[in-house]
Amino acid sequence: MKHRQESKTKPRLRGPLTITATVLLVTGAIAYGWLRLRPTPLQTPLDGAKTVPGDAVMTAYIDMDPAAWERLRRFGTPEAQAWVERQITQLQENLLASTQLDFNRDLRPWMGNVMLALVPQAESPSDNPSQDWLALVGIRDKLQAMAFANRVRQDQETEVQEQTYRNITISTVTPNDRNPQSYSLAILGDYLAIAESVETIKAAIDTHKDGSSLAQQDDLQNLLRSQPVEQPLIQTYIRNIDHLPQFNASPRAVSTNPAPTALVTGVGITDLGLQARTFIQSSDFASPSPGIQPLPQSRLDRFPENTLALVEGHHIDRSWTQWTNWLEQTPNGRQLLRELRGGVARLGLDLDRDLVAPLDGPVAAGLIPHPGGQGLSAAIGIGAMAFVESSDRSTLDNSLSTIGGLVQRRLNLPIHVESSSRQGQSLTQWKLSFFGVDGETLLGYSWLEPDLLALGVTGPMVDLFLSSPQRSLAQNPSFREVRDLFPEGYEGFLFANVEQMRHAFDLVMLQTQELLNTETIILLETVRAIGIAASPVQDGVSTLDIHIPLVLAD
Repeated sequence: MKHRQESKTKPRLRGPLTITATVLLVTGAIAYGWLRLRPTPLQTPLDGAKTVPGDAVMTAYIDMDPAAWERLRRFGTPEAQAWVERQITQLQENLLASTQLDFNRDLRPWMGNVMLALVPQAESPSDNPSQDWLALVGIRDKLQAMAFANRVRQDQETEVQEQTYRNITISTVTPNDRNPQSYSLAILGDYLAIAESVETIKAAIDTHKDGSSLAQQDDLQNLLRSQPVEQPLIQTYIRNIDHLPQFNASPRAVSTNPAPTALVTGVGITDLGLQARTFIQSSDFASPSPGIQPLPQSRLDRFPENTLALVEGHHIDRSWTQWTNWLEQTPNGRQLLRELRGGVARLGLDLDRDLVAPLDGPVAAGLIPHPGGQGLSAAIGIGAMAFVESSDRSTLDNSLSTIGGLVQRRLNLPIHVESSSRQGQSLTQWKLSFFGVDGETLLGYSWLEPDLLALGVTGPMVDLFLSSPQRSLAQNPSFREVRDLFPEGYEGFLFANVEQMRHAFDLVMLQTQELLNTETIILLETVRAIGIAASPVQDGVSTLDIHIPLVLAD
């Protein structure tokens, strides 16, 4: 009976112990998993901006998800991929050169997304403000982060000093070498804050606790929420371009705003390659503009299928007025305008009235290879052709005539201007006679329609604009692919067929003549084409889109 009774009571003790142990194990597993596997808190730029001081000049948000960057491996030649790997490694080494840290060993295991911010510092005696970079690193794995912190403290090659500020420990690490470059860091909740200056870390702590952050700025909240591209790798936010060190050349009156007041740029990966989009916010360009439609098919059909590059624009006169208004706001800008206008005035022309004002319609220009020609054009093997629509034909015609007369009189070359008629069109050509070549065309132009001026550089280009090619640029697959990526209405468009340029130019010869280096050739062999389009201003914001189709990896 006794044994039977004991056998009945033992399970009563084991039951609670088993349940308790199970609960502890499960809870510990959950806590361990939460510490190691939880997603990084720095999921969006707005998250990081909540800890960035409100007076930050610019920020950059970097997605550190390896899967996001792995998409880049779909593109590029083996040489290009190896070059990119070297650049990334070199960048990591440069960023950590003064810290004695290894990116893959010390940072990659625990770090999440990164927010960089350029934060103003106290003014120096010369009243020139300085800036310091603040890095906020999302802590994806707290156990690995704690191991990293312990390695820093135990490193015999560094000296670590600690201080407490508002109940948060700031560690200042100084390498023991001849040129010590110290840096400070602190844990702010789920972020690691790193900066060269202790004061920058303190400013981040104040912001984290109760300060005015960048995310609280009304004018920046919408910008920080915006996602320029669908799958961004890097996003940058410039609050005021005039406050950047390289642009802050001279003081301005408080009431005078620079043209671009804020810029947001995103770089990402698409199925075709790279995409970049920039939002430009500006009070000076706040008035809406209508935009333009793509170049009419009748104009596009005049460019041959093998056109290397095409530029479309509209209302150059209006754009010139906007930019001159901006340049007038600075002494350097006013000096530049005086020099430009003065130089043209010495030729007997008014830059604004005679050259720019007539350019009030669509403009298209292309770079085109040609195997024919003679003399200089045959040696160059490439020419240019342009079409300009103008409502002021007389002014533009007079300006061209004036320039032609100056070319004859001042260049001290055997150049003469010849007027003739070809295929029922009046034609003016600037011809050069030298080295046994009699009358080689340098430039030719003709009014094909009452408001349409055609210009060609070299004789083959003149022949081309007088007669449409058999196959036009609209039939080029690369051109159609790139153009379909952009909206129909824009103020400017650029297309470059990089793949065809590689066939048109001798890259080896260009490298031999030191016009191109090895790295440039590697990148050129990866890019198929480049497309850039600028949208019209709407509600004070214009957009610049860039698409770069890349060569698929083998």
